Amino acid sequence: MTDKQKTGDSGRGHFLAEGYREMGRKLVRSKTRRTIRQQEADRAVALTALGRQAWETKIDLAAFAGLRDRLAGLDTRVGEISETANKLGQEKEGLERERSTELEKFAAGRKAVETKKSPVDAALREARSRKSACEQAIRQGESRLAAIAGRLAVLDRDIASPGAGAAADAQQKLATLQSERATLAAEQNELGAKLAASRAELPAHATQESSLAAESQKHAAEIAAIDAEQKAAIAHIDTNLRRVQSETQGASQQASAVQKDRAGTFLDLGTALYDSAVRDPALVEAIEGVASIDRSRAQAESALDSSLAETRSLAGGTMGKFWSVLIGVPLLLAALGAGTYQFLHRRAAPAPVALPTPAAPGQGCTYQAAPAQGEGVAVSSDCTRTEGTFVEGRLHGKGSKVWPSGERMEGQFYSGYLYGPGVRVYRDGRRVEATFSGGRAMGPGKITMPDGTVYQGRLWGPIVLGWGVRRSPDGEVLAGDWREAPDNGMRPIGLMLRVRPGGAREKVEAASLDPASAKPAAPASQGQPASDDKLY
Repeated sequence: MTDKQKTGDSGRGHFLAEGYREMGRKLVRSKTRRTIRQQEADRAVALTALGRQAWETKIDLAAFAGLRDRLAGLDTRVGEISETANKLGQEKEGLERERSTELEKFAAGRKAVETKKSPVDAALREARSRKSACEQAIRQGESRLAAIAGRLAVLDRDIASPGAGAAADAQQKLATLQSERATLAAEQNELGAKLAASRAELPAHATQESSLAAESQKHAAEIAAIDAEQKAAIAHIDTNLRRVQSETQGASQQASAVQKDRAGTFLDLGTALYDSAVRDPALVEAIEGVASIDRSRAQAESALDSSLAETRSLAGGTMGKFWSVLIGVPLLLAALGAGTYQFLHRRAAPAPVALPTPAAPGQGCTYQAAPAQGEGVAVSSDCTRTEGTFVEGRLHGKGSKVWPSGERMEGQFYSGYLYGPGVRVYRDGRRVEATFSGGRAMGPGKITMPDGTVYQGRLWGPIVLGWGVRRSPDGEVLAGDWREAPDNGMRPIGLMLRVRPGGAREKVEAASLDPASAKPAAPASQGQPASDDKLY
């Protein structure tokens, strides 16, 4: 028998060891491939540096005339772009200085006009105030004169025809009227003189206001003209600034493209120099750097080929058996462990919970404390029976709770409360199957009444609240919205869909089924509306 056959037989007998070794080889190969990729990137950098150094030290590149001419052209292009960028930068600085100068010039002109306009505006406000006061005095004087004229007319009538009465009284009244008339006549004369003076002053006030308003408007027009001229001048400069900015951005993009092309040409030149075995003294160090990377990469590639050769030499099916054992055995052990645990901890199914008879007056029940931990039974002083798994003296897990009234709960408990899927039978005999939270049914569920009527829908405690379906023992189905009625009852509201026992369908108003349903509904519908195609 040959050594190779012996090795193959040994490998088949130790496929687990071979599998683990293969996993190690795969990890090493993954790391080696990453190293090779990094070495390729480092080699490109080293070759680029070699080509750049050859160009900058100006060694003889006659053997590489094409690359030499290309680099010369790129250098020329770099110089042109740099010169263009410098000119654009200078033009931008000049435009910004011009813009600043223009703004300062227009600001100075505007300030000069505003300085002249400010006192004119102040004088205009004073003139308008004086004119307004004069006009108000004229209006008041005219109004008072009109009132005096009316009163004088009345006094003249009363003086001309004094009323009947004693002579002494008539004389006294006449004297009073004449005195009042004399006072009003004097006031009338005084007001007339003042009114004439105010009327004489008004045209002068109006003329002054008009003159000052015209002067203020002239200055405002000068300011508007300065602003318009500034806008036009700055707009021209801003247009040139945007042009310069765009051209500068284009030059920057061209420079980036040229530099990228230049780096690629350096890589091509470095590769050509290295492949042609040029040994110029100025390039010895750079060439040795590339050679060192090549040696390291050759070692890595050799190690990778050796590892792949070892993988190919594995006996057929080795890795299949390895993974079957590696995954299958733990699963089998886990299944055996679970089965053993269930076998060792098996127990008989709990007997059905018998509803205790409520204690009659004068009778009691045997008190039994709840266990602190584990399974057991507890009976409280009011004869409530609790059975299941206890944690810290409270139901926690699967269990049941039965009251003397006949009410009971069965399912999953948490800290003494029914949580999750379970069943609760109320003292009136209705049976609720749903998901519970804190002992109260919440969400989709089913209610079975003592007479066999079944409600299905969204539950809130012992009732359907919102959209639901009622199935009567005779086969009738009623679907729609439901609300709470007295004594935990349920009452239809709105439009309902009724399916007769024979299959006939009809839409009916809840009020025709139950007059109390005509009252406003309490909750809004929490489910889908009834339709002819789907009841639930």
